[in-house]
Amino acid sequence: MIITWEAKENFTIKTRNKTVKIGENISLGDLKINTPGEYESGGVQMEVIDGTIEIFSEKMMIAWMKKAKVLSDSELEKLSGIDVLLIGIGGGAFTETKQALEVINQIDPKVVIPMYEKDLESFTKEEGINTQGQDQFKFTLNDLPAEERKVIILNAS
Repeated sequence: MIITWEAKENFTIKTRNKTVKIGENISLGDLKINTPGEYESGGVQMEVIDGTIEIFSEKMMIAWMKKAKVLSDSELEKLSGIDVLLIGIGGGAFTETKQALEVINQIDPKVVIPMYEKDLESFTKEEGINTQGQDQFKFTLNDLPAEERKVIILNAS
């Protein structure tokens, strides 16, 4: 699987069989998605609900949250098993960093990929990582960390 950040809240996720676009516009292959619901195409399952998008493909679960809020127990249960979390940080159109960190700790994904406009430093300082970005994140299920959470900073393309 390959995740590319297109800037703002927009990502492209390439699976073995489909290209998924999430953010301002959502698509699963050729299927344009404009309403909440469950979708499936080419072995990729997607659920769009209330500001969150979940994608299941290649035995991995990816979640996208632009403006996250602290989750209730039932919301957290629905999001259990998230492998990769794409989350807005830094405030403004995105989640305030402190709240984003709280949501990240609630979900406890294996990999976190932040989307941001300006304030990346407060997030990377809290996570104890450098801000060196990469153009894409290419991975398989076996590449995901078993214990420690990994933060991947992507450069907007």
